[in-house]
Amino acid sequence: MNAQRLFSISEVELEAGLTKDILRKWETRFGFPLPSRKPNGERFYSRNDVDRLMAIKRLLDSGMRPSVVVPLSFSKLNALASQQCAVEHPWANDKFLKSVWQVLKSPDPSLVRSVLSQSLVSSGLREFVLSKMPELINMVGRGWESGELAVHQEHVFSECISSLLLESIGRIQPLPGSPRVLMSTPPEERHDLGLLMLHSILALTGAQCISLGAETPGTDLVAAANSYGVNVVALSFSIAYPSRRILPFLEQVRAGLPDKIQLWAGGAGVEKLRRKLQDVQTFASLELAAEALIKSTNCS
Repeated sequence: MNAQRLFSISEVELEAGLTKDILRKWETRFGFPLPSRKPNGERFYSRNDVDRLMAIKRLLDSGMRPSVVVPLSFSKLNALASQQCAVEHPWANDKFLKSVWQVLKSPDPSLVRSVLSQSLVSSGLREFVLSKMPELINMVGRGWESGELAVHQEHVFSECISSLLLESIGRIQPLPGSPRVLMSTPPEERHDLGLLMLHSILALTGAQCISLGAETPGTDLVAAANSYGVNVVALSFSIAYPSRRILPFLEQVRAGLPDKIQLWAGGAGVEKLRRKLQDVQTFASLELAAEALIKSTNCS
C-alpha cells in the first residue's frame, strides 16, 4: 500500500485558502490542524487535514466564527454545511447551467464533456468564453464551497473544459505579423482556466499565443520572453492565490524584462489588489485585454 501523500504548509495555504499564520494559530489554540513534522520542524498535513480545512473555510466564508467550526469533526462540518445550502439553486431556471449541474452529479463523467461541447459548438468560442464560462465557473465554485460538489467532480469539470478550449484554440491560425504573447501563471498557481480563457480570446484576434502552462518561475518567464521575441507577457492570478505574493512576483518579472516587452496581469487575484505597479497593465475583463492587443497592433 502506498503511503498517504502529505502536503506542505505552502500547499495547504493554496489548496484551502488559509494563510500559514492562521494554520499555526489554530494549531496552538484549537489543537487542529496538528501536522506531522520533519526533523527540521517543517510541517506536513494529511489529505484528511486538507479536506477538513477546506470544509472549515467554506463555513468561515459563510460568516461562522473559527471558535465554532474549527473544533468540529469532518462529518459535523459537512452536516452543518448541508443545513446552510439553499433549497433551490440560483441557476435552477437556467436550462444550460442546470444541465451541466446534473451531469456533474451523474456517475458518467463523459456526459460533462458532451454537454459542454454542444454548448461550445452552438455558441462559438468567443461567446462561450465570455458569457458561458464565468457562469459555469461561478456555479461550480459555489457547488464546491457548499460541499454539494466533490473535489473529483470539480476536477472533471476543469479537465473537460480545459481540453475543449485547447482543441478550439488549436484550430485557430495566427495572423502573419501579429503580436506574440507569452502566457503562464506564477509558481504554486495551479488554477489555469483564466489563462485558457485569455488564450482563447487573444487567439481570436489573430495573436500568436505561446502558453507555458501553469506555474512558471519568474526567471524562466524572462528567459522565454527573450528567446521567443514576444511583445507581451501575460500572467493570470486566481482568487485563491495569496495577495501578498502577487506584487513581488510581478516586480521580479518586470525587472527582468526589456522595456519594449509589456507585462500584463489579470484574474480575480489581481482585482483585489489595493496597489498596482506602474509598468504592469491590468485588465478588468478579457474584452479589454483583446482591445489593448488590437490597439497595440494598429499603433505599431
